[in-house]
Amino acid sequence: MTLAERTISPQTASKLRSRVDLEIADLKEATAVIVRNHYLHRGRTMAQMPYWILLDRNRAGVLLYAYPRMSAEFQGYGPMNLVELARMWLDPAVQGMRIVDSGGREHAFAVATCAVGKSLRRIRQDWLGKYSHLPDIHAVVSWADQEHHEGTIYKASNFREVGVSGGSLHGSTYRRNGGHDQLNPDYLHLKTAFLFE
Repeated sequence: MTLAERTISPQTASKLRSRVDLEIADLKEATAVIVRNHYLHRGRTMAQMPYWILLDRNRAGVLLYAYPRMSAEFQGYGPMNLVELARMWLDPAVQGMRIVDSGGREHAFAVATCAVGKSLRRIRQDWLGKYSHLPDIHAVVSWADQEHHEGTIYKASNFREVGVSGGSLHGSTYRRNGGHDQLNPDYLHLKTAFLFE
C-alpha cells in the first residue's frame, strides 16, 4: 500500500493501531520537516522530544513535544511539570484516508489521532529517558490556532478544552538580558487551550 491510497478495503485494512507506530526522531531532521511543511514554518526551542509518525513502517508525519513557553502555573501544574504537543504535521497523502468496513460502511482512517494517542502513552517515559535530571511530567498541553484548526484531533485523543488565549503580541522586542523576542503574526490569533492529564 502506498501513502497516497485514499480508500482501503476490508481485505487490506488491519487494525489501525497495528499499522501506526512512533519512532523517536533525530531532532534536527524532524525540525527541518516541520519548518518546511508545518503552517507556522518554524521549530521550537528548549527541551524537545520529536517522533516520526509511521504508517506501515513508512514515515508519514512528525510530532514534536517541548516545554511550553510559560513561567506561571497553568491549570494547577507548574511549567516544568507540563510538556506541550507543540507541532504536528501529517503528510497530506494520508490525510482524509477512508476505510470501508466489512459491513460496507465507510469510516475515517484516523492516522493522526492514533499517533497522538500512542505518543501520550509513552511521552512521560521517553521524556524521562532523555531528560532524567528534569522534573516529572504530569500533563500535556496544546493550543489549537483558531485560524487553522479546531482541535478535532485533541478532542478525539481525550484532551480537555480548558480555555482560550492569544490575541496579542506578548513579550517585548528586546529582552533585558539581551537578545530579542520574535513577534510572530500568529501570536495575534486566538488559540483554544487543551489539556491531557
